Amino acid sequence: MSQERTAGDVPKDSTIARDAQPTASGARILADTLAAFGVPVVTYIPGEGVLEVVDALAAHAPQIALASFRHEAGCAYAAQAIGQLRGQPGVCIVARAPGALNTTLAVHTAFTDSAPMILVIGQASRAISGREAMLGPDDFPRAFGPLTKWVGTIDAPERIGEMFARAWSIAMSGRRGPVALVLPEDVAQAQTRASVPHIPSAPRPAIGGNELAALRDLLRHASRPLLIAGGTGWQPRSLERLAELAQRHAIPLATTYRRRDLVDHADDVFVGEIGIGIDPALAARVADADLLIVLNGRLGELNTLGEGFKGFALIDPDPDRRAHPQRLVHAHSDSGELNAVYHADLALLADPNAAVDDWHRESFAQADPWIAPEQRDERRRWLADARAARLAFVSGGRCEGPVDLRAVYATLNDALDEDAIVTSGAGAYAVWPQRYLKHRRYGTQLGPKSGAMGYGLAAAIGAALVSAPTRQIVAIAGDGCLTMHVEEMETAVRLGVSLLVLVINNCAYGAIDGAQRRMFGRSVGTELGMIDFAALAKAFGAKGWVVDETAGFAPALAAALAQPGVKLIELRVPRSVGKPLA
Repeated sequence: MSQERTAGDVPKDSTIARDAQPTASGARILADTLAAFGVPVVTYIPGEGVLEVVDALAAHAPQIALASFRHEAGCAYAAQAIGQLRGQPGVCIVARAPGALNTTLAVHTAFTDSAPMILVIGQASRAISGREAMLGPDDFPRAFGPLTKWVGTIDAPERIGEMFARAWSIAMSGRRGPVALVLPEDVAQAQTRASVPHIPSAPRPAIGGNELAALRDLLRHASRPLLIAGGTGWQPRSLERLAELAQRHAIPLATTYRRRDLVDHADDVFVGEIGIGIDPALAARVADADLLIVLNGRLGELNTLGEGFKGFALIDPDPDRRAHPQRLVHAHSDSGELNAVYHADLALLADPNAAVDDWHRESFAQADPWIAPEQRDERRRWLADARAARLAFVSGGRCEGPVDLRAVYATLNDALDEDAIVTSGAGAYAVWPQRYLKHRRYGTQLGPKSGAMGYGLAAAIGAALVSAPTRQIVAIAGDGCLTMHVEEMETAVRLGVSLLVLVINNCAYGAIDGAQRRMFGRSVGTELGMIDFAALAKAFGAKGWVVDETAGFAPALAAALAQPGVKLIELRVPRSVGKPLA
């Protein structure tokens, strides 16, 4: 059955002349298109340039939830989270330049996280475009070009469906990411006749037979292979097959930074996460591997951080400088990621699910795994040792002060369901859940690789808007991180979502404070004033608890999880609490 229908809810009928179809405004056409594409929620702030669109959505697309936020960064972070969780573009609508420019860090976050997202920007009418209209500037292609995959401007109402479908396709193709779609006010107001387009299908390149043979030959003769999975666009069944492949071929399986929900942490093949806070034992294992297989991960600075927080040091781009011969297989759905910095021995342009499915089918069609007989014992020891190092890492370390964050996350692990979604922003506090919080299912972790503070609460709201009401959602933040966008707590209360905020309050910008002290022996500008976050939560209409010793956390958590709505637990820790001590 065709998905195409006529704007204005008139079914397309070949017996009806186009001129006989009723007209609809551009805003109505956009609302009908969003509904036809199955968009479940639109995040937005009403303002100049988008009033027609917001009204059309409210009047003609009641199946789409409208979630109004306090700040444009908040609604854009929420849309990014929705896109990453659903695997389809999150949609955010914002007004002219002040509103649009407020989203830039969130759009950058969507780009660095490879999250599909469509930002619709209201624009001044074409008649005054380029004349420094009120709430300008209006050169959005120039402003958003470096932050997005594409910026399109809709120049006629009859092209709204076409341009939205193109934006959708670009957001979903290759390396997923954000696009911006500029809608002038007069285009939204104009009347026309137009049809709603089909949802475009994204290309899904697969691995060819010769490439599989090359992979088999490389893997068969490797004594110390290591798999690293990352990126977005995965399907749960393909991730299960990836773990099965790692087990069959005795390959330790790690993830890129903040993608640790790609693998069940209880699986014997999971050995940790690269990037910030990497286990030194895993870093050594990356260096010692004779074959690295990177699936859907980007090999940029963040994923190659080595000793001293130095990018591109974990894996040297020059193979001649590495300690021993090391082969590299890199598979990615975007050709621009392949051979960008690291020249792969085998570069595979492939959708991650298609690549794993093809590999799985080829591998399990054969009686024996791809291991040469003389390599089998060493491969099994290599995997067993890597897993043992992982278990030692997550059971070690210590925390000074009256609130033991290791015990906090052990308690949280026991209390959360396997499908609970955990979000976090940026800061030293985030290293604790990174090390000690377990993930059992895909789609349970949201955290920016852009270094954006203030992300966690807004992302948690986005997650709540597209998740079952009974699904547990936890936002973890530092005091500096949360106050970047604490106003969105009122948004969460007003929208009626249920979520829990854990704020680690050390009255400091902890990560920068630690960095300054390591570099200079002192810190400058990192001390923050004391905030009673539990009282602040109550002022927003939420519930709040203060925990200042370890024993107080379990009862506060039990009380918070037992009731619906927005809850906050403030953990008061010393300023000196940074990353876990050895």
